[in-house]
Amino acid sequence: MKQHPRNKSKMYKVVIAMVVFLLLAWVAFRIFGKNSEPLLSRDQATLAVLSEYPGKVDSLKLQAGAYIAVLQTEQGRYELKLDGVTGEILSIVLLKRVDEPAVQPTSAATPAPSGGADATPSPAPTPAAQSVVSEAEAVRLALREVPGELDDVDTGIDAAGAYYLVEIHTSDGREAVVQVNAISGHIMSVTWEEPDGDDS
Repeated sequence: MKQHPRNKSKMYKVVIAMVVFLLLAWVAFRIFGKNSEPLLSRDQATLAVLSEYPGKVDSLKLQAGAYIAVLQTEQGRYELKLDGVTGEILSIVLLKRVDEPAVQPTSAATPAPSGGADATPSPAPTPAAQSVVSEAEAVRLALREVPGELDDVDTGIDAAGAYYLVEIHTSDGREAVVQVNAISGHIMSVTWEEPDGDDS
C-alpha cells in the first residue's frame, strides 16, 4: 500500500519534469529560432541593393548578421548596411560625391591672361569632406518643420542625391511625409497624405 503513493509521486515528478523540459525547449526555440533564419546569399544581397538603388556594387561583406555594401552611383559612392535575412536597407552613408573635383593646387602660379574682365575666374575650392546628416538629425529637422509624432523613416537616392523620408503623425490626425536632404539637412518637400477615415 505504501508503494502505490510513491509510484504515483514518481509519476507526477516525471510528468512535471517533462512539462518543464518542453516549456524550456519551446522558450529556447522562440528566442534562438529567429536567429536561425537563413541569411541571404551574396547574390541576393546584391540584388536587394540594386533593386533599390541603380549603380554598381563594388564590395559586399557579411558582418554580424548584416551585409555591408559599397555602392557606386552617378551621384557618388555610398556605404549601405542591409539586414542579412530580409535584405532591408538599414542605413546609407555617403562616402564620396561624384562632383567633388580632384583638383590639386599647383605650386607654380600660372600667368594671368591679358584682357582684364575677359579672364575666366578659377573655380571656388570645395570642402574635402562633406558631413552626412544622421537619421536622428533628419528626424529632428523634420519634426521642427512639422510638429507631431514620428511614424517611420526611409532612405532614398535620386538625381539630387541621398535623402530621408520622415513620416509624421500630427495632433490633428493628418500624416505628413517630410523629405530631408541627407547631405545638407535642408527640407526638400513636405507631402500631406489624406486621412484614412473621414470624421466629419
